[in-house]
Amino acid sequence: MKKLYIILLFSLSALSAKAQIEMFDESVQKKETPQILPYDSLRNISTQKYGTPQKYKYTMHHLIGQTLMYCGDPYAYYTRHSFEKGAYYRIDSILPDDTDKGLYHRLKLTNIETGAQTEEGDIFTDKYNYKWVVVGHYDKIKSLYMNKEFVYVGMKDVFVQYDWEKANGMINLDADTVTRSIPEKSVWTCVGVQVKPRKKDDGMDTDKRSPVILIFDNPTYGKHYCYLEDNTGKPYKSLLDNTKPLVCGRFQLKSYYDKMKAISAANKAKRKVELTKKFGVSNANLILEGIVQIGMTKAMCEESWGTPDDINKSIGSWGIHEQWVYGNSYLYFEDNKLTSIQN
Repeated sequence: MKKLYIILLFSLSALSAKAQIEMFDESVQKKETPQILPYDSLRNISTQKYGTPQKYKYTMHHLIGQTLMYCGDPYAYYTRHSFEKGAYYRIDSILPDDTDKGLYHRLKLTNIETGAQTEEGDIFTDKYNYKWVVVGHYDKIKSLYMNKEFVYVGMKDVFVQYDWEKANGMINLDADTVTRSIPEKSVWTCVGVQVKPRKKDDGMDTDKRSPVILIFDNPTYGKHYCYLEDNTGKPYKSLLDNTKPLVCGRFQLKSYYDKMKAISAANKAKRKVELTKKFGVSNANLILEGIVQIGMTKAMCEESWGTPDDINKSIGSWGIHEQWVYGNSYLYFEDNKLTSIQN
């Protein structure tokens, strides 16, 4: 009897231990951590992808932690919140929109000086671009263009939706009027990067471009300013695919311009032979036209567009990822191959 009791006690103990074993649930799926693309400082304010590869939205999450300056909104009939013009605000988080809980475009802000917290926005994010300027964007543009020489090449190869609008022209700083007859090949120096807040009567109430302007000086024509972006709030688009972009849609860096000009007809023929030996006929022809193409190597792209303004590199298990900066355009490389072009 005692032996039977011991066996029974052992069986119950074993059963108790077995009952504590947790069965793996095949129905439970591994949760993916939402990915935030880094802030693109070449653009002022625009949405970027946020989420997982299978499920993402275009949101403002990449702006969390960025500091903005408020430039005013003279076109608004009313505002839910009062912001101080010229004041700086930090983006603490992104909130769901009032009209659609699936989108995240509203900003939770803290006034840098007072510490007061407030909110801004709705789903119409294009309004952010002309009302606010990201400090990181302003600093980036200043570092790229300030005190550098540029050649005015005109806008014949640039798409301009409303070419008659003042904001799409070269505006004389003193007279505040557009100069129409600026000759091509004239040399200008970027002497300033500033923010020009809107005015109620400036005719730009439907214009979505940021208020960032570049000031250029020329000994003959004096100081002029032009907007960095077009009226849609994006960099001016070239009509020639995958060519090196123009600053403000009309200027080319003088060092690059001089390099291309130095290649005479005879030198061009010689260079074509050299490029063909290195990269093949089709790539040589593209390079001579100043065009880059997906699949090109870094050497090919540098022959075509010249030395980049900046190179950002990251190394991981996936390989070496590089971002080449050319003004307001990017070339993306994975292990020496061009995988993406962002103009």
